[in-house]
Amino acid sequence: MSDPSDASDNPKSSRTSGQDNASEVASRPTFYMNADLLEALEDQCAAEGNKKRSPFLSELLTVLLTSPIGQQLRENAQKHRRSLAHELECNLILFNEHIPTEEIEKLAQASQRLPDQMLVRLALLGLRVYRRAVARMEADIEASRELP
Repeated sequence: MSDPSDASDNPKSSRTSGQDNASEVASRPTFYMNADLLEALEDQCAAEGNKKRSPFLSELLTVLLTSPIGQQLRENAQKHRRSLAHELECNLILFNEHIPTEEIEKLAQASQRLPDQMLVRLALLGLRVYRRAVARMEADIEASRELP
């Protein structure tokens, strides 16, 4: 005897799940990619334990497609008449050229932080020092104006 809750034996249940799958597929965006990119995606998924979807890639796509940073990248890509991938590549290359990654990794290890956390910490410290230096310069300028 079959279990009525089993979807494979219950025509109404399989029709409902089929309709759910159809509506889910209809709402998904379609991305076309070349063979090299598809292979790189499969390699990343394999590196993360042969998962169907790579958590890293899912997070990256979320950033690119739904975050404020992704929105800014899309606007810049449109403004510069480049693809989103090319805009991201240009931003990463420009940013990475000026960052001493080995030194940041050493600092991160010494302070028991992840490299990205260390980079954020250094940027915030740099901004704080910069603001103080600007405030001192402005105070010096104001003080020199007051002298006769």
